Amino acid sequence: MSLNQLNWLSVGVALTLFIVL
Repeated sequence: MSLNQLNWLSVGVALTLFIVL
Protein backbone atom coordinates (compact mmCIF):
# COMPACT_ATOMS: atom_id res chain seq x y z
CA MET A 1 0.00 0.00 0.00
CA SER A 2 1.41 3.35 -1.01
CA LEU A 3 1.54 6.39 1.26
CA ASN A 4 -0.88 8.26 -1.02
CA GLN A 5 -3.42 5.44 -0.70
CA LEU A 6 -3.08 5.49 3.08
CA ASN A 7 -3.52 9.27 3.07
CA TRP A 8 -6.78 9.09 1.09
CA LEU A 9 -7.98 6.25 3.33
CA SER A 10 -7.42 8.42 6.40
CA VAL A 11 -9.27 11.30 4.74
CA GLY A 12 -12.19 8.99 3.94
CA VAL A 13 -12.38 7.70 7.51
CA ALA A 14 -12.17 11.20 8.98
CA LEU A 15 -14.84 12.47 6.60
CA THR A 16 -17.12 9.53 7.42
CA LEU A 17 -16.74 10.13 11.17
CA PHE A 18 -17.39 13.85 10.65
CA ILE A 19 -20.63 13.09 8.81
CA VAL A 20 -21.79 10.41 11.27
CA LEU A 21 -20.96 12.44 14.37
